[in-house]
Amino acid sequence: MSNNENTAVAEQHYDYVVSVRFHNSGRSYTFGTSMPDLRAGEKVVVETSQGLELATCQTASTSSDIYPIPHTPLMPVHRRAGQSDVADFHENLEYAKQAMAICEEEIKDLELGMHLLSADYTLDRSKILFVYQAEQRVDFRELLKRLGSKLHCRIELRQIGERDKAKMVGGIGVCGMECCCARFKSKMDVISINMAKNQLLALNTEKLSGMCGKLMCCLKYEDANYKELTAGLPKMGAHVEYQGVMYRVTSMNVMTNEARLENSESYEVITIDDLREKTIVRKGITVGRKSPQRTAKQNHVAPGVRNLHEPHGAFSASESEKTRGISAESKDTTHQKEADLRLKSARSERKAKSAQPKEKPQNNNNNNRQAGRRSGSGNNNSRRRDNSRRIPENNNNPNVTVRSFKSSKTRASEAAKEAKK
Repeated sequence: MSNNENTAVAEQHYDYVVSVRFHNSGRSYTFGTSMPDLRAGEKVVVETSQGLELATCQTASTSSDIYPIPHTPLMPVHRRAGQSDVADFHENLEYAKQAMAICEEEIKDLELGMHLLSADYTLDRSKILFVYQAEQRVDFRELLKRLGSKLHCRIELRQIGERDKAKMVGGIGVCGMECCCARFKSKMDVISINMAKNQLLALNTEKLSGMCGKLMCCLKYEDANYKELTAGLPKMGAHVEYQGVMYRVTSMNVMTNEARLENSESYEVITIDDLREKTIVRKGITVGRKSPQRTAKQNHVAPGVRNLHEPHGAFSASESEKTRGISAESKDTTHQKEADLRLKSARSERKAKSAQPKEKPQNNNNNNRQAGRRSGSGNNNSRRRDNSRRIPENNNNPNVTVRSFKSSKTRASEAAKEAKK
């Protein structure tokens, strides 16, 4: 048989299509049929990838000519379900409970790190599907051997994630309603933390996570609207200039149409439109925050905030500075730095003066040598010598120590003179 003939067999055309739903699924599936008189609510036996299954029709038979993709391969509807099929289905539910108890006992005996969630037989009881959840991969080869010897049918083990587990188990969300994944969602959307940032939410993973431990699915519902409402707005914490004063954006609420700007001296509450149109984002500028130690009497001027007590002409910015984003209010406003520079220059002048040699009358050679040593030594040594000369040598105060910086020859000559006297 050629490949074209195989493709024709696989893509069998059906005159009618019908939508059905299985007992453990909230999603509808489309099957092909040649029966034109199927009605909604009827039980049918359909063929799936797992085998024969019992399903309930959600719609009546519909002509396949209006189907949007006529060449889509569809699984067939075998027949209407009879009383024996319904009885077998209910018996399979009881057998599945017994098989699940057996499987849980074997898992506990083998000490496998897996959590069993469900067990389902096919309608003809030729295969059973076990669904479990595990954090890591599990070696269940020995488990399959034990289950095969007890259940005598084909066994399939399927691992699912946390979100699929929450969809299967269900529950009540923080909104008070049933989880979206268990109630109506048929496809798991991709949720990222950027969706929470677009909605200006606090990045608290405990509050943003659902029952599955992942980010809540409802974050995606309003993401497109928040992107449109926050377009053109500065980021949270950005430094902006509003009416000639530098502020920091501390909060924004597009629902109430309010934004709060703060600096170390005051705050402003403006509308979102004013924040978008009347503010200018300034990069590289630090705005001081409020501190409980600052008072109004100190008249402290935060960096980047214009001092209201000074004339406006004191602030100026060149054209090149304006193009670089430097405002007039952010130029030369830190008075403490200027005071530090003046104090530093005064200290350097005093050090330069103290380092210069002092002119003394040339009485003898000893004085000249001492003057030369004082001029060549450092400032600290000269200060110590000046202090020692202020203290008389015959001081009898025990708390005062007299230090002499004379040479050994000078001290010897002075001792000889004292001995002659």
